[in-house]
Amino acid sequence: MNTSHKALLVLLTFLFFPSMHSVSRGETKYSIVDDAALAEQFVEGLATLVENAPAKTHQTLEAGNALRLLAQTEGSSIRLPNRQKNLTGSTEELYQRVMPAVVVIGSIYKCDNCSKWHLGGMASGWLLSDHGLVVTNHHVFTEEANHYFGAMTSDGNVFAIRTILASDRDGDAAIAQLDTRGVVLPFLRLGQTAACGDPVVVISHPAGRFYSLTRGVVSRYHRHNTDSATMAKSGGNVQAARKRMNDRALQDKLAPVWMSVTADYAVGSSGGPVFNTNGDVVGMVARTYSTQPAKNHRRHDSFGNQMVFKDCVSLDTILSLIENTN
Repeated sequence: MNTSHKALLVLLTFLFFPSMHSVSRGETKYSIVDDAALAEQFVEGLATLVENAPAKTHQTLEAGNALRLLAQTEGSSIRLPNRQKNLTGSTEELYQRVMPAVVVIGSIYKCDNCSKWHLGGMASGWLLSDHGLVVTNHHVFTEEANHYFGAMTSDGNVFAIRTILASDRDGDAAIAQLDTRGVVLPFLRLGQTAACGDPVVVISHPAGRFYSLTRGVVSRYHRHNTDSATMAKSGGNVQAARKRMNDRALQDKLAPVWMSVTADYAVGSSGGPVFNTNGDVVGMVARTYSTQPAKNHRRHDSFGNQMVFKDCVSLDTILSLIENTN
């Protein structure tokens, strides 16, 4: 092969696989993620789908319609086909195996100053079926009007989000439908409830660092109470908070259960799957809570930010959106 042919081959390789490629060093193989290329592919790919939608029934989900669908599908559930078990393996093998079913979920919009499409919010999500059921947080779809939603797989393939099928506002979970264009997609299996102390793995997109893996353990399960959280943050009166909690006993019985983990994540990780060591989904990233006291607390300056809690959507909440999970 002459030099010009070699150069052409290298150029074609980077044109067709710009966002991620594998490197082998000895016996170790790892994927290199190009964050800028993936973000650019998302905007360009989704813009093409929005502008070239063949009919009104195939339009990409817009933020105003998303809010309406979230309200309409509150408490709804979907049905799944029979599932096959994932194989066990090392954390490295788990990453390579499940990564194709972890997606980037985001939006694009046009500003008033130019004709270009811009990147809106970005979050994480995961595929629940080979025909394009995707799971993420409820709050991911609460963007401003005229934002259009889509999902992108790790190979840079972008799909329009068409509709929302099931949602749980309090539990911060939603299931949406992609327009797969006939593509059969990889998907993840739901596991069994993880016990406190069990190891977990999170794969998500914190701060635009796509496909970041972090490890930790399940630290607890809990119901979130606004009054008790405010008390803990401000150093308020324990007895007064308990009274308010007792007054809300009925509401608390209906409140969703949350799973806290020690694995790191940040903004952009919302909707990311939490895996057990088998690669089964046992929860979903939702939010963080910092224990920084209020400014009027007498020891505010000395306390600082003591601890960050990582609260995830529990498997129970996810299962409540699904009629059958065989």
